[in-house]
Amino acid sequence: MNKARYWGWVPTSIALTGVILFIFATFGPPASSSGFVTTLKGILQPIAPDYVAGKEHYAMMPGPGSWLMTFVLGMAIGGFIGGRTMKKKIHDVPEIWVKNFGGSRKKRYIATFIGGVLILFGARLAGGCTLGLFISGSTQLAISGLYFGVIIFAVAMITARIVYKKYGKGVL
Repeated sequence: MNKARYWGWVPTSIALTGVILFIFATFGPPASSSGFVTTLKGILQPIAPDYVAGKEHYAMMPGPGSWLMTFVLGMAIGGFIGGRTMKKKIHDVPEIWVKNFGGSRKKRYIATFIGGVLILFGARLAGGCTLGLFISGSTQLAISGLYFGVIIFAVAMITARIVYKKYGKGVL
């Protein structure tokens, strides 16, 4: 059987380091922010500048030319490059998911969406953003960023074991 040729951790780390160095050199150190609120600010500012100026939360969000949009574009470009350089075709519904929950793409997308909403809810409940805390915090060697990275990894592993308990033996 031909195994997929994934990017190893060394080239992946080098690529991520390059992106982070580019962001630091171009825009300065990244700060925690909310992509949704930043986007909403960008939409509302030309339409209702007085409203945006009067809201304290919008004042804290980066404006045009911030690192956040560059980072989001970088993720899309990086995902495209990663997908194109991998030898194995990626399926929308992984085999282990099909064994556990069936082959419905709709069910997979709904579950993924719910997972995303839960992590965003947790991030907002904690008063921050996972992107800012982990990516920015850990690159600056902040204890909180490193601690969050360990916690999110541990919770992801526990969740995967719970979700895929029947067919996940030896996978995780």
